[in-house]
Amino acid sequence: MTAAPLPPYEYRCTDRSVLIGPFRKYWAGAFMLTVPWRVPANFVTLLASAFMWVLFACLIAGAPIDPAWRGLLFAALLHCYVVYDHLDGMQAKRSRTSSALGEYLDHSLDVYHGAIAVLAIFGLVGFGDRLAVLLMLGCSHLAFAATMVEEKERGELYFGPIGSLEGVLLFIAFCLSWAVPAARGWWLAPLVGDWPAYYLLIAGGTLGSLVAVADCLRRAGRVPWPFIGFTLGQGILIAVLYYTQIPLWTSVAILMLHGGDYVGRVIGSHLLRTPHPAPDFWAPAAALALPILPGFTGLYAPLAAAYLALRTAWGIGRTLRPLRSCWRWVNPLPSAS
Repeated sequence: MTAAPLPPYEYRCTDRSVLIGPFRKYWAGAFMLTVPWRVPANFVTLLASAFMWVLFACLIAGAPIDPAWRGLLFAALLHCYVVYDHLDGMQAKRSRTSSALGEYLDHSLDVYHGAIAVLAIFGLVGFGDRLAVLLMLGCSHLAFAATMVEEKERGELYFGPIGSLEGVLLFIAFCLSWAVPAARGWWLAPLVGDWPAYYLLIAGGTLGSLVAVADCLRRAGRVPWPFIGFTLGQGILIAVLYYTQIPLWTSVAILMLHGGDYVGRVIGSHLLRTPHPAPDFWAPAAALALPILPGFTGLYAPLAAAYLALRTAWGIGRTLRPLRSCWRWVNPLPSAS
């Protein structure tokens, strides 16, 4: 049976980031020497992703590292990620190997990378405020989802003057400041009442995500019902996971998988020209039963995480299967002309 031909692919993006030009020309471009011509852009994408998953492993392990060194480690990993996250696109452009598969890998992984960057902040200040962790994660998922929904609706990605690049660079600056005892003390000191100064970063990141959602939907011209369902699902999960006090890292996994599954499906539907996918309703619906069936809580957490992991893997497989012809093991040599 012959596979159906892929829809024509064209990467359309308007990027009005105030820092993207200087960053690529004067900083990321300097690291281009570390990417040989023959290395496909998809491998650069996976390398960038690896830095974030190393950071995630450090957060889960919770190794007793001196705060200054922890800040420097997180800053270094975030820096390597943001550099190579831009180099993959630059490599695809210079080797003329841009593909739907490359866009899928890049953007479907970014929803997880954004969540890990958020968790890195709490890895420094502490995970004591469980609600703040869950809310900031949920808002970051909504921002990524709205960005992909806009691309599907308009056929074009749009990044405003203050976007993901500026956000990651701000997080890097915060991590670097953590290595300075006086700055670390200021961040931890009460600013208003019992609220420490680092809540400025949490409030700014959360508000920025919500503003990004509103801007994306305004440009899209409508709010598709699957996005409404996804937003409600995230809200239900945040409320129930907070209320039931399910272990934090299990709660994080459930939220990340619920967000990653929907965002990945939206990107895939855009690239393959299929209808807007529905979000998962089962995990949020089952979560609604926990307040009245507290004995079910211990069973719900592992089952929901396993179910969402399988659902996410299934969605990835269904998207990658038709895109597998775009995979490259090595770039062609540059033309003599």
